[in-house]
Amino acid sequence: MSIADISERNVQEWITGLQKEGTLAPKTIHNMWKILKLVMGKASREWRVRLPEVPETEQRYFTPEEVGKIIGAAKGQYVSFFALQFATGMRFGEIAGLHVDDLDFKESVIHIRRSTHPSQEVTPKSKAGHREVDVDPEVLKLVKEHIGDRQVGRVFESKNGTPLVCNNVNRHVLKPIYKEVGIPIGTTHAFRHGRVSVLQQNSVPDDLIKRWVGHTSLKTTSKYSHFTKEFRKGIASSLGKAS
Repeated sequence: MSIADISERNVQEWITGLQKEGTLAPKTIHNMWKILKLVMGKASREWRVRLPEVPETEQRYFTPEEVGKIIGAAKGQYVSFFALQFATGMRFGEIAGLHVDDLDFKESVIHIRRSTHPSQEVTPKSKAGHREVDVDPEVLKLVKEHIGDRQVGRVFESKNGTPLVCNNVNRHVLKPIYKEVGIPIGTTHAFRHGRVSVLQQNSVPDDLIKRWVGHTSLKTTSKYSHFTKEFRKGIASSLGKAS
């Protein structure tokens, strides 16, 4: 159809048809509608289209126990890579863009000055991305063992000397580990969600969490907080009954 012939009714029939086919997820249909709106421009601004409800699913996050299994099964640079991501909550691109001189082993601090996307070095995601992250000295020891005597260059990189690519690590490194240790599948982003959750569960001040993970608002940070059933039940029991 030509753009001039497309109406709100046509679009609603199209969306309803996609739903009836049952081959597309509700989120996919929402995204298709967004693209069509961009194509249609002003003509679609007043339309009131009924879209399928997108079920709310909790973002996958790694628990400390799962991370222990992952690190135990990891090999080479990924032992310290995964340990560092969980210990800091850094974005994948931020770790992939780390240089040796970004690490302060004396003060146990990491200076985040860049990121990668997808395999080129760029500035951090936002102004809040430029930050210092305090790290457990024991985790930095692992990173130091990986670096050895090197004084320059990226901390982690591919065999070809290029920045690591998130999808490649998810597919070729993490996926086989999940099968080996028997835990549900997740991506490297689950380390970040897991870290925020651990900080929240240990009553770390919200503003400090926001600063460490590089969020621009506490509203975003709250979306990264997850609580296991065991933790929830423990808190409920510790509060006891009302007197």
